[in-house]
Amino acid sequence: MIRLGKHVTQAGDQLYDVEVKKIHKALQNEKGEVAVLLQRLQAIRAMDPAKYRKLKTQLPYIVCAQFHPKVRKKENFLFTERFLIDIDHLSEHDLDLETLKKKFTRDSRLELMFVSPSGDGLKLMFRLSEQITDPSYYVTFYKAFCLSFGKQYCLGAALDHKTHDVSRCCFVSCDLTAYFNPDSSPIIPTEFVSQENFWEMEQVEIAIKETEKIQRQVSIEKQPEKGIQKQALPDSVMDRIKEKMGMRVKRNPEKEYIQPKELEEIMTVIEKAVKEVGVNIESVKPISYGRQIRFGAENIWSEINIFSGKKGVSIVGTTKTGSNKAFCNQMVEYLITYLN
Repeated sequence: MIRLGKHVTQAGDQLYDVEVKKIHKALQNEKGEVAVLLQRLQAIRAMDPAKYRKLKTQLPYIVCAQFHPKVRKKENFLFTERFLIDIDHLSEHDLDLETLKKKFTRDSRLELMFVSPSGDGLKLMFRLSEQITDPSYYVTFYKAFCLSFGKQYCLGAALDHKTHDVSRCCFVSCDLTAYFNPDSSPIIPTEFVSQENFWEMEQVEIAIKETEKIQRQVSIEKQPEKGIQKQALPDSVMDRIKEKMGMRVKRNPEKEYIQPKELEEIMTVIEKAVKEVGVNIESVKPISYGRQIRFGAENIWSEINIFSGKKGVSIVGTTKTGSNKAFCNQMVEYLITYLN
């Protein structure tokens, strides 16, 4: 059994016992409320990380530990029979999600695995051979296991060592390929660190600090230099400046584009879709059998082309200089899903 909560921001949120196999089944429910909310979250993530983090708290969450009363507080901790590790920001660390999933499914110790709500990470659950009742020992064991697991799979800073609190929760997701092994091999805590050996426990802390120091340095070296992106001056603004200076402005005759009647209805749906995720439509231009739409959110923008023809509606992202590629890809995926 593990625990399920529904309102992580509410003080005293009640936890409920739930079987791991039921959580696994819920993770694969593509028509549930979580799937709907997750679709919206992933559309927002690339354009407004702060808003994404806030909205993510609306997701249900799971906790491995048992508490009494059933409220997620350290002082209520009784024991834990399982633990979760968090591997996140895979793209930032040059790690491929599908490759990792294949590797992890071959590990007989793994009980449950699913993709993070962000879509760029994995949550892994393991069983323990015996209950851990001492929260301090749990912290040290957790760190020792992460050191070993991270080294085994070359995870580097993608494996979060700081999620070692007994009351730490994990937001659920929607993952049709979520992995579950009811016959997983239990983890023996003492194989990683002895509860009675203070020297071993001290060595774990030293190793963790050294590892985190190296990871911080690698992160700094990988971080691209911050600079001001060069943006082209819009043609309309350039033309007005030229006119003010008495310069001749060459004006091209406006082109006429074939515009199917269905486009107006499609645009109405798109306007509603982007409004739901807090995105602005900055401009709309006619193109042959379609529209070119520029979206904006905070200080980033992207552009897509929407076409309507005999084969239905097609959506294609553009690659203009200055546009945000991640934002563009997310909007294309979101609108395709929304229109279907």
